[in-house]
Amino acid sequence: RGLINEVSDLETDAANAEYDAAQQSPWPPTMRDQVWGDRVKLRLLMKREMKSYKEKFAKRDELLDFLRKDIGPETLRHMLQMGREEVTDRLRTKYGIHSAYAVVLCAVVDQVANFPLTKYPVDARGEEEECFEQALFYDRRGGFMLPISTTDNDGQYTFDDSNLLVLVDMLISLGGPKLLKREPKRDHSGESDDEDGGADDVAEPKQSAGPSFRSDRR
Repeated sequence: RGLINEVSDLETDAANAEYDAAQQSPWPPTMRDQVWGDRVKLRLLMKREMKSYKEKFAKRDELLDFLRKDIGPETLRHMLQMGREEVTDRLRTKYGIHSAYAVVLCAVVDQVANFPLTKYPVDARGEEEECFEQALFYDRRGGFMLPISTTDNDGQYTFDDSNLLVLVDMLISLGGPKLLKREPKRDHSGESDDEDGGADDVAEPKQSAGPSFRSDRR
């Protein structure tokens, strides 16, 4: 229970469902603890990177100008492509995730690649993440991609301005204050309160009997 509660982006109902699912899991307790321990580890390592994102991407206009003039649409398109195996390889090499959680993440990456087939609702929290999730897609040949550019009649790459803004807003959001946003609390009148980014009072969709992996997909 302690490790599950350390994953601060899980809303209360989701955390309770994950705890119940863990109790019913056929995995031995040591393996379950290893998975949740590495979940916490991954978030802590990513939180340390937030300062760098905030410093590099704090100014929206400067970031847009840099991407337009210094990077360009064709280069940025290729930079944003990521093969399915590259995702899990990066988790192993950069973040040191080698345990049973690495196996879980392989399954999660497969879920994301085939997300339209799962019929799950949108995983995202917050406008920036939701727009990014809706724009992201998977291509068997190109991997995970963001439609950041199009080609004109002469075959020249040009920016898709709407998706460029989606990318920029997502990069800025990675600077915090939260690693992953939560739904705002709601008071008894039904009004939302965004101050602390909590979600204890939000009614979540009914959880399945097993772990949802929603937080891992995000």
